[in-house]
Amino acid sequence: MKHALLLLGICWAVSSQATTDLPPEPAVRQALLDLPSVRAGRDELARGEAQQRQLEAGPHEWALTLEGQRRRTSGVDGSPDSRSRDWAVGLERAWRLPGKAELDSRLGAEQRTLAEAAAAERMSGGARLLLESWFAWLRAREQLQQTEEARATLERESRAVQRRRELGDASELETLQVAAALAQKEAETQARQGELLSARERLKQLFPSLPLPEQPSLSQPRPLEGSLEQWEQELLLHEPGLRRARLESAYSQLQAQRADRERLADPSLGVRVAREKDGEERLLGLTLTIPLGGSARQAEADRSRAEARLSSEHEAQMLRETRASVRAAWLQAQGAYQAWLRSREAAAGMARAASLQARAYELGEGSLAELLNARRLAFSAKLDAALAQLDALEKYYRLEIDRHKLWDFTRNETPTPPLP
Repeated sequence: MKHALLLLGICWAVSSQATTDLPPEPAVRQALLDLPSVRAGRDELARGEAQQRQLEAGPHEWALTLEGQRRRTSGVDGSPDSRSRDWAVGLERAWRLPGKAELDSRLGAEQRTLAEAAAAERMSGGARLLLESWFAWLRAREQLQQTEEARATLERESRAVQRRRELGDASELETLQVAAALAQKEAETQARQGELLSARERLKQLFPSLPLPEQPSLSQPRPLEGSLEQWEQELLLHEPGLRRARLESAYSQLQAQRADRERLADPSLGVRVAREKDGEERLLGLTLTIPLGGSARQAEADRSRAEARLSSEHEAQMLRETRASVRAAWLQAQGAYQAWLRSREAAAGMARAASLQARAYELGEGSLAELLNARRLAFSAKLDAALAQLDALEKYYRLEIDRHKLWDFTRNETPTPPLP
């Protein structure tokens, strides 16, 4: 029952990943939570909560003052008259002027929200890293598999040519041609094996708990539904870097307001109890201390206003860069899908041409060089189609991650307010 409720809560894009071109969601969640950069997000949240409590409590503390002295009085002629011990105890504290506490409370809430945004940004970055590493492994695996298939085909061609050579139906040149092609493909196989081992090792080092399937199957890439403007608006709503920049700009504005209020210093109120002349005199008084603001407070206010303007310009620049980035990502994903469709058609055509060329060679109507060239073109087209399929899938899933439809395990799901 609990598992069923969990499935109902997952969005369609995540629950639809039944194919094995992506790792299972529970494994992804655990792998991301084990990532050091994502674990640091918990510390970001703890720091934000502590800063919130600190700002709400305020900068002022109670201060206890103790004073002790010995009093000596002399007569008119200078002879000792009397001696006494005096003491005083005071307790004082500065109090925030009206409006300051409210601003500090708002700053604390913004600080916590900033920490949540930073943690979400770390999670999003981890998801992107996992997707990139996963598809790098899939590409290396696909390249090795396609190369091994091509090598196996050339081995069959080599055996056939060798038999024909023994029967006197093939020349030495043809034997050398097919042997050279096979040796080249064997060298390529060795290189592909090294690339696969490297990609696999990188994936295992970054995400040790992530299981790797023995036989991953690739799903069919899906076209992007909706216009570029619709995707752009949704991606901008959820882009963690832009959200953090906007929050930092709002926080700097509040800091500038707080620094402007701080030009008028907070007064200190206190109470003082004293005992003088061995108890003959007892004092009870109130103290009021008003610091006089100077040029340092004005400079601090000017600095805060400059930082607020700087944060605002950073937000504007971040918006431009993010908008350009998401538009480029959408166009690349759209282009990758179209490229996959065309490469699939090209691979089918090349495979058909290679088959006809093989038939022609068997009938003595073509040369071995033409057959080997047709095979090479067919192998290359088939590999290009497989890589185009992986490219289209990765770019689509990247957009799904960026709009929080895939692998969104953050606690804070409040989107950024709509952008202009």
